[in-house]
Amino acid sequence: MDNAMKNKIYKLIFLAPLVLFSCNQHKNIPQVHADSYRLNKNPERCFVAVYQKDSAFLKYKTAPDGNIQGRLTLKYAEPEPMAVEKEFDHGEIKGKFTKDTLFADYVFADGDNKTIYRNPLAMLKKGNKLVLGFGVTINYLGRTWFRDHRAINFNKSRFQFVAAECRN
Repeated sequence: MDNAMKNKIYKLIFLAPLVLFSCNQHKNIPQVHADSYRLNKNPERCFVAVYQKDSAFLKYKTAPDGNIQGRLTLKYAEPEPMAVEKEFDHGEIKGKFTKDTLFADYVFADGDNKTIYRNPLAMLKKGNKLVLGFGVTINYLGRTWFRDHRAINFNKSRFQFVAAECRN
């Protein structure tokens, strides 16, 4: 066997597995149907909460996979001087219920500066109410997290959301 023939055999041995591997790749692609992106038949859920002169509005939908996506607005009537709270916060929530508790990320802009923040959110479902919890948070890898989910306090909540009629 001469060198030209050996080179052709080596090329064939090297290229054959590549061709066979690439031909089988389209068989493993999962089929994505438009239904997987549609929200299920659960309607939008709306809730309002009032605490003294402050108020909050929550609106969300549940996707077929159980994920929650919606909007939350918090309005403060009289922020304290030098308070962290501004006149209002508004943003999106994305999360999921774990048993009776909604754990979500709240991505929002404060009312004055339009600075974007991302904070964890926990709401306990009690009957037809959602109670906003609070707890110790930590920053880790550029994100804010609850330090311990078991230590989230729902008993002295500032906002207790009650079901309300959704308006566009």
